[in-house]
Amino acid sequence: MSEKSRFGTLIAAISIITLYRFIVLYFSNIDLYMDEAYYWGWSRSFDFGYYSKPPMIAWVIALFTSICGDSEICVKLPALIFYPITTLIIYFIAKELFDEKIAFWSGIVFITLPAVSLSSMIISTDVVLLLFWSLTLLLFIKALKTNKDIYWITAGLSAGFGLLSKYTMIIFVISVFLYLIFSKEKRKFLKNPKLYMTMILAALVYMPNLIWNYRHHFVSFMHTKEISEIDRELFHFDKMFEFLGAQFGVFGPIFFAVLLFLIFKPFMKDDRFRLLYSFTLPFLGIITLQSFLSRAFANWAAPTYVAATILVAAYLVYKNRASVLKAGIAVNIVLALIVYHYHTFANILNIELTSKNDPYKRVLGWSELANEVSKILNEYPKAKLLTDDREIMAQLIYYIKPHPFDAGFWNPHNKLRNHYDLTIDLNRYRGEDFIFVTKRSSIPDVISRFEKSKKIGTIKIRLYKDYVRVYHIYYLQGFKGY
Repeated sequence: MSEKSRFGTLIAAISIITLYRFIVLYFSNIDLYMDEAYYWGWSRSFDFGYYSKPPMIAWVIALFTSICGDSEICVKLPALIFYPITTLIIYFIAKELFDEKIAFWSGIVFITLPAVSLSSMIISTDVVLLLFWSLTLLLFIKALKTNKDIYWITAGLSAGFGLLSKYTMIIFVISVFLYLIFSKEKRKFLKNPKLYMTMILAALVYMPNLIWNYRHHFVSFMHTKEISEIDRELFHFDKMFEFLGAQFGVFGPIFFAVLLFLIFKPFMKDDRFRLLYSFTLPFLGIITLQSFLSRAFANWAAPTYVAATILVAAYLVYKNRASVLKAGIAVNIVLALIVYHYHTFANILNIELTSKNDPYKRVLGWSELANEVSKILNEYPKAKLLTDDREIMAQLIYYIKPHPFDAGFWNPHNKLRNHYDLTIDLNRYRGEDFIFVTKRSSIPDVISRFEKSKKIGTIKIRLYKDYVRVYHIYYLQGFKGY
């Protein structure tokens, strides 16, 4: 296959896969994930930081929804578009390091990874992080090859955007120094001032978020610490093995097995492999250590697989193991199809869906709840929406039309637990009436802060035979303040 033919085939494959994913999303009957609705809410107001994440995810959603609207498909659209771009960047990284054949297989492997197949359907911080991680790596490689200012400058800008996407972009710096220290050919760049100017430029691009955090008591950093649970009981072999086991699902069972083989039996054919190891092992190692010390979610190591994809593809091409490449890709495609059409397969196999066997449980029923709450709000036009649950808040603000951006969030003890605690001061609503939506069946603490109150009723959203979501609705009049 010629160079032009391989690239054309890759473009065709990416296009077909992306179109298929778009069709699956378009005809799916699922609601937004809570985090998607949460980030969409952030995107309604421009800022340099938000409660739990740097601002890039909100900026990206704001850009796309300003063009095509606030539908679920438009909120998720950046994921569908960014992953093909990231795939092409990986193709060019592999081509820069090796040749067209390895570049082609690297692209095919990446676009079909289970993590990419799933993440392409969900707008998340990983979507933008992987884009800027891979772009920064490509520009860094070009800077090392040419020492041209344009590559150092654009690498700094891209790295800064990566930091504005997710804080773990900082691990890129660790990989850079590890590679330069162990590379005899490139060690001279440790004395190159352009490397450090690039790092300074990245820091300057990131600086607005640091200033925002300073003004908000470093809330994003504190949240990151909280979700890592690093301050709790340490040392968990079970969580570490659980995390590593999950990576077979993230990278694909065959490809992660190959990666483990390459970790324990390094394939250091030349300096190019040393570079790929440098951008694979630190991230995976750090998150694995974190899973051992406290906990780590499966997707936290996602940037590992930018370089790991090329490493595995290059090794298998060098060893003439095309059959392993094809088998790994085939298995990953099958896994994607199972996830995309889970309900269809369950129906064909006569498997009754329950709360325990349906992975889509978290994205069902929200639009139905919003429809019921909307009817109540229409009956009480002077009342504002109020809730005490972040998930309820994010989903109802998104699904109720027109969007109740003036909704209140119950926080009597002034705790800082989420974006709504940070941005909503209910004391500004003294004298107002509310429709309170809560999971609690008894709310004496809330009622005591209002002049009048009455329970309107209960909304039950039955998702499965064994699972019903229950929400209690109250009409609260005359808020007296906390």
